[in-house]
Amino acid sequence: MSDSLIIIGCNFSGLYSAIRCIDSGIRVTLIEKKYKYKNDIINYKIFNKTHIYYIQLLNRFSIKYSNYNLNFNEKIKSIINTINNKAKHIPNKILNTQSFDKLCSTILSLNDYTYLHNNINNYLQIYPYISGLFGISLFNKELINNTFYIVDDESSVIIEKMVSFILNNKGNIIYNTEVKDITNDNSNIIITTNNLSNKYQTSKNIIFTLSKDNLLKFKYFSKDKRKIFTNLLKYNIDPLCIYNDEYILNEYNIQNHLINNMNIVYPIKKYSLYLWDIGINNIIIREKIKKLYNNIFICSDFHSKNIFFANYTLENYEEIHNKIINKYLIL
Repeated sequence: MSDSLIIIGCNFSGLYSAIRCIDSGIRVTLIEKKYKYKNDIINYKIFNKTHIYYIQLLNRFSIKYSNYNLNFNEKIKSIINTINNKAKHIPNKILNTQSFDKLCSTILSLNDYTYLHNNINNYLQIYPYISGLFGISLFNKELINNTFYIVDDESSVIIEKMVSFILNNKGNIIYNTEVKDITNDNSNIIITTNNLSNKYQTSKNIIFTLSKDNLLKFKYFSKDKRKIFTNLLKYNIDPLCIYNDEYILNEYNIQNHLINNMNIVYPIKKYSLYLWDIGINNIIIREKIKKLYNNIFICSDFHSKNIFFANYTLENYEEIHNKIINKYLIL
């Protein structure tokens, strides 16, 4: 257990990965190119009762949350029920090769399609870009008839507690350090950085928690490996289109505005997000990403099962946790 596992990216996923490794007695070093943790991704305020990893994390650090009334009117529920019933007669392969919007326009009456289109604001920013199969799953498993909660504490609270836990348990965070290259040396991985004081770091295993774009900057990833990542497409979001209400004064009100007025369960202030390309079997691709290398693990949020919720970012790590632990048990 003397070897230190290196995590590239001190973001929400990186912090969680570090904590779970520390729980199992593994020493960790996080490398972050910014001069400090930038709190720009953990605006995951809304979650539901099925999000067990996120709930466990919130409870662990005594983060306050309360019940949240996520209402879809009866008309929308009825339309979604119609989609479900008609989609049962369509093979999943076909559902996966057309967008949710195309599916709706095909199987719904013009009145129902128009109502759905007009009453889920920002509909055009998401639903034409996800598959019919994913859209059905999103509504059935996440949005409709579920118990929701909202985090009451400011988002910075959980980040500060996660960072404190890591530092108080002999974890190391190297800020203002960009990883420029990675190479293999026998059974070790050598990380080369732009930090003269920490020019080289060596580990038997590393975890990447970077974005797809930053990940692909590394020449280490061969052409065939890169092809796997091309199954995720990046879509730009105009934040002004979402955060344009002059009455929104704080983060909590933003969540209420998104949910109650716009029916959007995506309270994340980002300029872009990654969505699985239509026609892609994300289950197969996610498995391939998990098995890309024997000692390099990808735990970024861009390939999570459902980018709209924090729980699935954490699930990315949980799915490889035992594999990582087993590697250190035999050292």
